[in-house]
Amino acid sequence: MINMRYSGYKGKILRVNLTNKKSSTLEVTDEFARRYLGGNGFAARYVFDMVNPRMDAFDPTNVVAMMTGPFQGINIPTAGKYYMATKSPLTNGYFDSVSGGHIGAQIKYAGYDGILIAGRADKPTYLFVEDGKVEFRSAERLWGKLTGETQEAIKEEAGDPSLCISAIGPAGENCVRYACVITEYRAAGRGGVGAVMGSKNLKAVAVRGSGSNQVADPAKFEEWINWYNAEAKKIPAIATGLPTYGTPVLVASINNMFGAMGTRNHQGEFFEGWEGISGETLKKSYWTKDTACPACPIACSKVFTVKEGKWKGAVSEGPEYETVYAFGSMCGISDSGALIKTDSLCDEWGLDTISYGVMVAFMTECYQRGLITKENTEGVEFNFGNDDVLVNYVERTAKRIGIGDLMAEGSLRAARVIGGDSERFAIQVKGLEVPGHSARALRGMALGYSTATRGGSHHDPRPTGEYAGASDRKAIDGKAAWVIGTQQMTTIGDSLVQCHFLERLLGFTLTQKYVDMINPVTGFGYTFNELVDIAERILDLERAFNVMTGIRRKDDTLPRRFLEEPIPEGPSKGMHTDEPTLNRMLDEFYGIKGWDKRTGIPTREKLVRMGLEDVATVLESL
Repeated sequence: MINMRYSGYKGKILRVNLTNKKSSTLEVTDEFARRYLGGNGFAARYVFDMVNPRMDAFDPTNVVAMMTGPFQGINIPTAGKYYMATKSPLTNGYFDSVSGGHIGAQIKYAGYDGILIAGRADKPTYLFVEDGKVEFRSAERLWGKLTGETQEAIKEEAGDPSLCISAIGPAGENCVRYACVITEYRAAGRGGVGAVMGSKNLKAVAVRGSGSNQVADPAKFEEWINWYNAEAKKIPAIATGLPTYGTPVLVASINNMFGAMGTRNHQGEFFEGWEGISGETLKKSYWTKDTACPACPIACSKVFTVKEGKWKGAVSEGPEYETVYAFGSMCGISDSGALIKTDSLCDEWGLDTISYGVMVAFMTECYQRGLITKENTEGVEFNFGNDDVLVNYVERTAKRIGIGDLMAEGSLRAARVIGGDSERFAIQVKGLEVPGHSARALRGMALGYSTATRGGSHHDPRPTGEYAGASDRKAIDGKAAWVIGTQQMTTIGDSLVQCHFLERLLGFTLTQKYVDMINPVTGFGYTFNELVDIAERILDLERAFNVMTGIRRKDDTLPRRFLEEPIPEGPSKGMHTDEPTLNRMLDEFYGIKGWDKRTGIPTREKLVRMGLEDVATVLESL
C-alpha cells in the first residue's frame, strides 16, 4: 500500500491499455499531489506527458483520463462529481468535462485517484474495476445500445443495481465529434470525450469499491461544513432559486434583464417566446421531482414530464439552462415539450446538448440563406421553430445518416464544407459551440471564450459575476484581470472536481475562502499565493499542449458575427466587442499571464517560475 503524508488521496492511478488488455499503476507522490491538486491538474500533466498533441484524436495512443480530486468520497457539498479529459476530436486541443454521479467516489473507494485509458480494444469492451482489480469484459452485446440500456444491462450482469457506470451511446460508437459520456443520466458533455471512447471500442467503465476517503483535520473540516451550511442559506440562488427551478431560472433574467440569450443562431439575443421555456413554466407545467448529485443540498436537477400535447409522455432529467438556450431560443422553439423530448434523446444516444442544439441552429440559418436546400436535407425543411427537425435529427446525427453525417462533425467543420459565408455565423470558438452567455453583452465572456483552453466554454471563464454586477459587463479596462481570476477559480474547482455553483459563496474569482476549504481536507497548509500558482501552472500546461497542436494568438478570437454585428434589439442593443477592442483586452491578458503578446505562447520565464522547465524546453524546440 502506498502511504501519503497528505489526506484526500489514495496514492495511485490505474493505467489501462485496451490493446493488450493489461493494467498497471502510477504512484501519486506527495509532491505531485501538492503541485497539481487533483482532477484537472492531474489530467493536464498526464495528458501533456503521454499524448502527442499533433496526432489525430482518434489515434489509439490518445488517452482518456477519468480523475478525482481530494474531495470525492467525503460527502463534501457540491463535490459529487468526476472529471474526464482527452485530446478533443472537436477542437483538436486539450479538453476536459466534469459530470455528476457517484462514480467519482467509487473510484476513490476502489483504491485509485483516477484512471488513464489508452489503446484500442479489438472488439467492443467495457472495464470493470473493483477494489484494485480490473477486468476487460465483452461489450459486443451492448454495442448499438442506448446509454440507459447499457447501464441497466451491466448492472444486471453484475447483480448490483447500485453499480456506478459511465457509458457512451451510438453517437460515441460512431465518433460523433461532440459525443458525450453518460453517468446516471448526467453528462461529461462537451468536446467529444465519448467519441474518443468509441474510437477505442470502449463502451463503458463500471466501478465499485469498499474503501473510504479521509480528511486531514476533522475538527477544522467540521468547522468549515458548519460555516458552509450557515452561509449558503443567506444566498438566494443557492438557498431558493436553484433548488426551486434549477438552472432554467436564468431564462427570464438573461433574456429580459440583459437581452443576452442567443436567438435564431444569434441573429438576435432577445427571444420573444422565452416564457414558454422559462424555469417558471417548466416548474409549473412539467416538474415531476428534484434530483441531486451525491451529498449536494442544492438539488438543482429537475425531472420533467410532458403531460399533454405533441410530445406527451417524454421524460427527462433536464433540460438545464444551456440546453434550453441551445434547443429553444437558438432554434426559435418555445415549446418546452420539444426541449424535454430532445434532451432525453440526446442523453440516450449520447450527444452533447449544447453542441447539438447550436449545430441545428447553424444548419437552419444555412437553409434560410439557401446554402443548403431540400436536396441536401432529403426534403426536410430546416426552418426556425420546426421542432420536428430538432427531435428527429438526434438519431440521424448519432448514426451519421444523410446530412446528420455532416452535423456530426460540428459547426466549424460543417461550415468549411458548406462554404459561402457560413463560417461567419458558425457560433463556435476553436471548434466548440458557444453556450448561452453572450460574448456581445458580456465583455468578460468575449475575452474568456477567446482565451479559454476549451474555446466556447462557460466553465473556463464564468459569466456569473458579470450578471451579479461584481464586474461591469460593459467595461474594458481591468477585464483581463477579472477573466484571469475566474479562470483560476474554475481551474481549482475542476482540480477539486467541485461544482462551480459555489462561486456565489466562495468568490467569482479565486479567493482565500478556497484555501480555507482545501487545507482542512488535505493538510497542505496552502497560502493563497500558492493556490494561484497551482491554477496558473495547470492553465499554462493546457496552453502549452494547445500551442503544440498549432494554436496561436490568431486563434484566440470570436465568430465574425460577434466581432462585427452589434446586438440588434433588446436591453443590450448595440453591444458587441469589435476586433480592436478584443485585441486591446488580449494584450492586457497576455501581459498579466506572462504569455508572449505576439504569439500567445507562455514565455520561458513564466514556465520556469511555475516549475515547468521541461515544458519550456519542449516549446522552445518548436
